[in-house]
Amino acid sequence: MKSPAYLLNLLSNVLKGVILSLAFQFPIGIDAQVVSPIQGGHYSIGIKNNRDMATPPSGIFILWYNAFVSGDSYYDRNGHKYESIRLDQINPNLKNITVDPEINAYATIPTIFWASSFEILGGAKYMAGVSLGNTNAKFSIITERPGIIIDTTYTRTSEDRVSGLTDLFVAPLGLSWEFNKMDITFLYGFYAPTGRYESGASDNIGLGFWTNQFQGYMYYYPVSDKSTALSAGLTYELNGKIKDIDVNPGNRLSLEWGVSQYLSNRFEVGIMGGHNWQISEDSGNDVYWDQKYLDKKNSLLFNAGYWLIEDNLFLNAKYGFDYGLKQRMKNNSFLLNIIFVPGQK
Repeated sequence: MKSPAYLLNLLSNVLKGVILSLAFQFPIGIDAQVVSPIQGGHYSIGIKNNRDMATPPSGIFILWYNAFVSGDSYYDRNGHKYESIRLDQINPNLKNITVDPEINAYATIPTIFWASSFEILGGAKYMAGVSLGNTNAKFSIITERPGIIIDTTYTRTSEDRVSGLTDLFVAPLGLSWEFNKMDITFLYGFYAPTGRYESGASDNIGLGFWTNQFQGYMYYYPVSDKSTALSAGLTYELNGKIKDIDVNPGNRLSLEWGVSQYLSNRFEVGIMGGHNWQISEDSGNDVYWDQKYLDKKNSLLFNAGYWLIEDNLFLNAKYGFDYGLKQRMKNNSFLLNIIFVPGQK
């Protein structure tokens, strides 16, 4: 349930170096130790399976999320595709620099949860869990600058590759109520800044701040065998201050919905949608960008899953894409998720 938001920090720092190097003739290595102005939250819409937040069976269950992400377009604060560095706005005699970014990343996120056999608070199962992911990402920006005097083009490629453990997610409190035609689930968790992070660095994996996360989900089953499920859920992220610098990223809200349909006892197909918004401004004395511009992202995903061992081992393949973005990288995603329920027979 982690966000590949480190990609946003990579984009910001590499692009900042390119601008300094090509536009103002500074070496690429000069990079002020300041925080990235492009901040994404910890939570990523569309990562989980369609029914992950439904009332689970009692006992231990393991979820293993595997995301392959690629992107080649960045959208600015106005929702426009970022294609060039406009040097003509600085000096009409300067030629603009075209920018072609590309990201390829793989994230694996093993997660373990436990659900109680007892009930509390009017029939709710108690749940708790933890997850820690690992990421490997390659990022590049190709820039082209026309010659000022002669008819030639100067091309430069800046690349970066990062890998390592992401921030730790702990969910100490989950409650899920199961009814005849409905499930309702609440989950509280927090992200600890355990991943590698240093303000201004281009190889950050973690985000450098704590997040308290509150989630509420509802599932409706229109038929008695629950083969069809309609779901909707909200996720609220309350972000803390970035370590070693006075910047507090704005809080975030995500809305997700889904339709899940079992075509047999083992085979499921579905569609999921997600919408993620920054809902409050970044704050702090070290914020140097215009805070009134808030980022957003929308995603649409399709899935097909199959219980290889009925009620024990589930394999789910998903494809998704982003749209309607501001201050975000547009990605295509392929996910291969596994659910293992060892106690079921």
